[in-house]
This record gives sequence, C-alpha cells and structure tokens, in this order.
Amino acid sequence: MTDFNAELPTNAGVLLTTRTGTTSGDTVPAGCVLILRNAGAASHTVSLTVGATFDGLSVSNRAVSIGAGGVGAIRVPANYGDANGRVPIAINGTANEVTYQILGM
Repeated sequence: MTDFNAELPTNAGVLLTTRTGTTSGDTVPAGCVLILRNAGAASHTVSLTVGATFDGLSVSNRAVSIGAGGVGAIRVPANYGDANGRVPIAINGTANEVTYQILGM
C-alpha cells in the first residue's frame, strides 16, 4: 500500500504524476480530486473506503464505475478520511488498466 499525495495546480501549470491502479488499496488524501482513465475494454469499479462514521455507525464505501475507454473525475470528500486524513482506493479486475492523477484544491 502506498500513500500518494495530491499535486497542486498552479497558474504556471504543473505536470501531473500518473499513478497506476491497484487492487491493494493505496491511499489518497481526503479532499482531493481524482482524474481516472480506463484504458481497458471493460468497465472498472473504483472503490473509496469511507473512514467516517455517523452516529457511531459505519458509512458504506463509495463505488464509482468508469466505462471502457472512459475518463472520469471523482471528488473525494474531506469527511471520507480516516484519522490520518487518508482514503484507501482500490480498482477491481485488471486494475493496471486504470491510471489516475490526484489533484489538491
């Protein structure tokens, strides 16, 4: 598992690091925006593990589908973070078909 940090866009521009999807649950910072690209021939599901609770109860994880050849954006709410402000991300199937960038705001 790797803890990836967000990259901040600037008015002068910034080159973004492309991450390769895994099924292992790497983490991203709560409050970031993910830009995901599915280079595969089938849909992939991106799962975000929600570390928040409501009234002492666990909150369901967020699952987002990215269609074959599609590009999508996901805002990761700040309240999804665990005690360290991290949100695990996992991708189903052939996870390396999905690449993503992490933007801070």
